[in-house]
Amino acid sequence: MVKDKVLSVALVCIIALKCMDLYIDFSEDLELIHIIQESILILISSGLFVFLIFDIRQRSNALKALRDDLELSNNKVSQMSEELKRSKRDFFAAVQEQFERWQLTPSEKEVGLFLLKGLSLNEIAELRQTSEKTIRHQASAVYKKSDCTGRHELAAFFFEEMS
Repeated sequence: MVKDKVLSVALVCIIALKCMDLYIDFSEDLELIHIIQESILILISSGLFVFLIFDIRQRSNALKALRDDLELSNNKVSQMSEELKRSKRDFFAAVQEQFERWQLTPSEKEVGLFLLKGLSLNEIAELRQTSEKTIRHQASAVYKKSDCTGRHELAAFFFEEMS
């Protein structure tokens, strides 16, 4: 945009100086060919100035439209993000309700959530600061109480229930 302003000011200066020059040429009664040349330069400069102004306006309108589209897209993303957060809360609330129905202990609930999130037994043990053997026993208790044969069946239970 700065470049456009500099070009606009330069063209206006050229047009103004050429008009003054043309006025002086008329008053000094110079040859017609010289006056025609000056007039053509003024017309060309004026045409370029008008073209530049229309181009600036067109790009400004296009930029405004892009900004409007970006704002609309940002609003949609924000709305989708809120819907995703709501869905995630609802999903984990449903998981917690089911864990209650299965009468899982607090430790088993935590292990069950980690299993659903896809963490390995070793990762769960590190997060809970306990041995992998303890986590393995708690995972087995979750599977037994949920009547699932393993992590995949446990995850499938929740995803099939939600669809």
